[in-house]
Amino acid sequence: MPARMMAWLRRFLALATAVAWAAIATAAFAHTSNGGPLTGTWSGYIAGNGVKRQHIVVVVNARQSGGTWRLSATCHGPLTLDSISSGYHHYLRRRGQGVTCATGDIDCLKRVGPNVFDAVTSHRGGEYDVSGTLRRVSS
Repeated sequence: MPARMMAWLRRFLALATAVAWAAIATAAFAHTSNGGPLTGTWSGYIAGNGVKRQHIVVVVNARQSGGTWRLSATCHGPLTLDSISSGYHHYLRRRGQGVTCATGDIDCLKRVGPNVFDAVTSHRGGEYDVSGTLRRVSS
């Protein structure tokens, strides 16, 4: 291989390595400073067989250990991380102040591209499981 081509190849590999390390460092910094992939405010609709479509807003804190959920002015409360499995974070819905709806459902959240998939497991043992795709709310 000619000397010029070898020099060009060495420069290219050095540049590619530098770019790769910069991407890794940026991703690591973004993860630690802005929270995990579920961190933020998400909004969308959840529905299931025989269940009326409901608008939901979910806010996940930076540590992804909890947050809040809201279906309406009288149906909302805190979320508490229960477990993580198969790529899903399972959050238990707790009762908020002045809530008139039943609580105890589990919101199973998983990042899918730019969105979050929310599979809700009913506190009634699967009597009315619902799901839907939530989109990030711009701040």
